[in-house]
Amino acid sequence: MSLRYRPEIDGLRTIAVGSVILYHMKLHWGAMTVLPGGYLGVDIFFVLSGFLITGILLKELAETGRVSLKTFYWRRVRRILPPLVLVILASLPVAWMVLLPSELERFSTSLWAALGFVSNGYWFFEQKEYGAQSALLQPFLHTWSLAIEEQFYLVFPLVLAAIYRFRVGLILAGLILLSLVASEATTAWKSNFSFYSPVSRAWELLAGSLLAWLTVARPGALRGMAGARMIPALALVVIGLCICLMPLDKVPHPGLVTVPLILATCALIWFTGSGAGSEGGAQTPAAEPVTRLLSSAPFVFIGKLSYSLYLWHFPVFAFGRLALGNPGVTEMTGLLALTVLLSVAGYYLVERPFRFRLPPRPFFGTLAATLAAVAVFTGVMLAGQGFPARFTGPGSLYVGHDFDNEELRADSWRILQSLTAGERIEAWNAMEASRHELEELWFRDPDRIHVLVVGNSHSKDMFNALYLNRAALAPFEFARFSVDHALPEEDIDRLLRTPNFAGADVVLIAHRFVPRALERLPDTIRRIRAEGKPVVLVADRPEFADVGSMTLLDWYLRGIGETARDPETINAMAHDRQSPVPAEVFRQLNAIAEQTGAVVLSLQDIVCPGDSCTLMTPDRRKVFYDDHHWSLAGATLFGRRIAESGWLDPLAALAAAPPSN
Repeated sequence: MSLRYRPEIDGLRTIAVGSVILYHMKLHWGAMTVLPGGYLGVDIFFVLSGFLITGILLKELAETGRVSLKTFYWRRVRRILPPLVLVILASLPVAWMVLLPSELERFSTSLWAALGFVSNGYWFFEQKEYGAQSALLQPFLHTWSLAIEEQFYLVFPLVLAAIYRFRVGLILAGLILLSLVASEATTAWKSNFSFYSPVSRAWELLAGSLLAWLTVARPGALRGMAGARMIPALALVVIGLCICLMPLDKVPHPGLVTVPLILATCALIWFTGSGAGSEGGAQTPAAEPVTRLLSSAPFVFIGKLSYSLYLWHFPVFAFGRLALGNPGVTEMTGLLALTVLLSVAGYYLVERPFRFRLPPRPFFGTLAATLAAVAVFTGVMLAGQGFPARFTGPGSLYVGHDFDNEELRADSWRILQSLTAGERIEAWNAMEASRHELEELWFRDPDRIHVLVVGNSHSKDMFNALYLNRAALAPFEFARFSVDHALPEEDIDRLLRTPNFAGADVVLIAHRFVPRALERLPDTIRRIRAEGKPVVLVADRPEFADVGSMTLLDWYLRGIGETARDPETINAMAHDRQSPVPAEVFRQLNAIAEQTGAVVLSLQDIVCPGDSCTLMTPDRRKVFYDDHHWSLAGATLFGRRIAESGWLDPLAALAAAPPSN
């Protein structure tokens, strides 16, 4: 068996890396996002990786009857580590200049997650809330996909060697099916876990592996059938439709929804160019237009750079966003040009020499020295707590993590954690009710009005606000129940069986109402009211327009380079930066309430009294840790306003009224 170089594979890499880069640029055409499904380029890479790696392993098995793990892993180290280490080393001085103290500490630990190929696990726990606003500001967040590939490479050679003498194709097909089922189930259960899970992603890599096996077992299959020349074009159309029409926040990915993309990628590999690239494989005519396109010099050149481009683009974009605040199209184009220049330099100066020409001894010597430098940097940064003395401007606010968004995010779950003995409640697992919420009665005083706060992370914020001001809200007693974003029926089933629901006088739904939740809300309200419980909807909670993945306050402070501005000035600036989405949802909620007999309460005047919106407390505490979630300082302030304004008075009236359905 021989392996031929297939230039169209490099061309397909160009499509994959180009999609990912454009997606991370976050460009807009009017109100539309450019390539909202560009993240699927990673899935294309997974198929390609499975195909190419399996082809190499099959060739070795055919020639020697075994797999040399030493040789295989040695090749992987030469291929993967030098470009990654180069990007890390180049990032160190930039991180020192750009990152605030707590950001620098997190950056230092993320380096070792990247180098240890465990970034998928690290960012699942560290980033916590999937799709959080700060994701684009983490320079090495993108290495999660590299980690999944390396975890696959660690295990798959052993699997292939074990099954090689058996029905390989059938076994691989079975593994694909098992992984796909697991992916679909895990995505439905916890999408952020599924996104980072190697089990949920394995079927995509294995699809490439099965394709590689078929090039050996059935090299000419289907290539001579009528219409075969049209399949690459159709496959390219499917890929294009997927990356243009599948925004990450609206599709249950990965899972069945990803299958068309994976099949289209496999079809491109199978029906373009020289087919299998193995002896005896049928040839697709060279005139086939997609093959000509993917094999063209520009596509091949970019494809060869794809690994470097992938490694460089995210740190360049993240540091650029941190330094510039909210880069526009011109600035992002400049950052893209810098990415290309760095990638070309890294490819010719490091990637190719280390991969093909450097002998083992100097290779490992150089690698050990650079890793030692990274270790020293990490140790010094952690020991110095990010060296807050580097900054006299906005950075001074971050001393003690008081303004650090990730720390504020974690702190916002602290109250619920303290009330839930024996369970750990954090953002990553808080989309499902805790045992304490399911089984325990939180209400203790029969003379108080029992308010059950129901919802997703917005219910956490509301509960925090009420609990922290419970002394000023003495007529009321509060409990909380967590439900998924979409208000699934099974979550409501569990809610209706809880002791807190039985003991509640009023159900307060504080939820970030995504479209699926709005569809489910009328039925949810009817089911709750059928049990004799009045329902109040919390609505019109101000959110703020995107400012380059930063909170509005961070953008403002970094932009002006000052901290001396008084909170009143900052808050006044915020009023005109509100997102229009909450107002539209408020309108829909009022219509639903009219149909179902619910009551709607607006948070607009609580968060945005008069002509300002509160971003900073009078004692200079940050009240938002992203564009809509409240810090504990924010919850304390807004809860105080709730108490002082009598915002909860309608709940008292509803609790006193006779039950109605």
